[in-house]
Amino acid sequence: MENDLSNALTLFQSGRLEEAKKICVVVLKNDEYNSQALNLNGFISYYQKNFDEAIKHWQKAIKINPNYIEAYNGCGNAYKNLKQLEKAVECFNKAIQIEPRYLEAYINLGNVLIKLEKFEEAIINFDKVNKFKSISAEAFQGKAYSLMKLKKYDEAIFNFNQSIKMKPNDANTYYNLGATYESLEKWQDAADNFSKAMEIDSNHNKAFKALLHLLEFYNPKEESKNFVIRTNNLLKHNNINLSLKNKISDDTIINYYSKISNILDKNFDHHFINDKSQIFRDNAKDLNCERHFEVFNTYNVIPKFCFDCYKIQIDIKNVLELFKLYLVFDKIKLEKNNIRKCMIEIRDKVSGNYKGLIYCSGLSEAQRIEKYLNPIIKKTIGEDLSIFIKRGCTEFAVSYPKYKEIDQSMNYNNDWIEKEKIVDDKLKKRNKFSEKILKETLEGLSINDALIMKNWLYFAKSINDESYKKFNTNIPDSEYLYKKLNGQVNHRKNELKKLNL
Repeated sequence: MENDLSNALTLFQSGRLEEAKKICVVVLKNDEYNSQALNLNGFISYYQKNFDEAIKHWQKAIKINPNYIEAYNGCGNAYKNLKQLEKAVECFNKAIQIEPRYLEAYINLGNVLIKLEKFEEAIINFDKVNKFKSISAEAFQGKAYSLMKLKKYDEAIFNFNQSIKMKPNDANTYYNLGATYESLEKWQDAADNFSKAMEIDSNHNKAFKALLHLLEFYNPKEESKNFVIRTNNLLKHNNINLSLKNKISDDTIINYYSKISNILDKNFDHHFINDKSQIFRDNAKDLNCERHFEVFNTYNVIPKFCFDCYKIQIDIKNVLELFKLYLVFDKIKLEKNNIRKCMIEIRDKVSGNYKGLIYCSGLSEAQRIEKYLNPIIKKTIGEDLSIFIKRGCTEFAVSYPKYKEIDQSMNYNNDWIEKEKIVDDKLKKRNKFSEKILKETLEGLSINDALIMKNWLYFAKSINDESYKKFNTNIPDSEYLYKKLNGQVNHRKNELKKLNL
């Protein structure tokens, strides 16, 4: 029987799980109290992602042998995968109680405590691993991540680097180190580490997205080997000589996009999916809309910030005009505290398929920018585009109809301030309240912008905006937009019909 279990273990270690399982079944038929066979069955079920079944095997093993630390540890990992985190904590603690030097359980416990956002407790467990003189890359990494979440960035960097010394080819460690440097606004260090993560794992989607975000406002050093940065630099240098005094021709846009598309096709791996549909030009700070909506959705209170948030809206008829507006937005110089975005409108049942928006800090500022912008739009894009001022978030107007009026007929209720404070305290505790301000964004096309433009063309094709055909290029499918557009396409087509297009 011992030989049978040895054979089963060999099969398990070589990935032949079903063959190993068959042997365990035979062993348990002859001896239903064989805790080793039950334990191995638990691991087989676990690696087959049958977590409930794995727990049953391990619990049987524990009944036979109450000090079976491997079974407790296995149960803990299975509960973690089932998102039953408190039960996972109990199992790991039980294993440690039986064997205080069981280092794997300390690491596993620390990782679950991270998921529970108990970062100080997690650090205590990771430190115990090193206390027992069993230096572990995983322990350093877990401690570093916890320190990062506690905003102890310098300590986090030290521990990430300790982990890298021991395990130099772990992509996640480099990604998290990059995220730490980003929090410190050390953009080049962040870019270098995100790049290293992708060098180790070319499919590391988190590092890819982080690098894309970085490239929206920071231009890393030219000599980078990272294909995303390399492609971004090529796109940046592909500028268009545009005057804000002359009309932008269709051919100018089509040729410009053709160059963009060629650069992407030659230098960029398209298995990465861009999940955005808007291009931002931000010379100020984050609008922090997530926070504002949380205030409103929780207490039906419009945040004070939103009463002074206005937008200049340009309604665009087709995707060609949207491309033109992006170029205009890229060239115009605005004072601080303005956020410009070109976007496809993919919310259900709203009017207009495409929009250009400039967010302003106050009505007088919005009126001043509208006056400045109106002649530019007429000269560069066309005479018949609608341009007007609206409240920044008209979503609030369902509950408060007067809010959307720009004559300021509705004002902030000072009794609401306490509700805002409650939400802010909650957001800080969740570690979601971002105080980071992006001081300025780069002019010119980023790789993120180029990928969004591909999404725009897919959108145009989906709603039968005939202008997409002028581009004479392969229009890619976008999984992101397909999901967003599901059930909306007919509504969008009707929007175009209203414009007689």
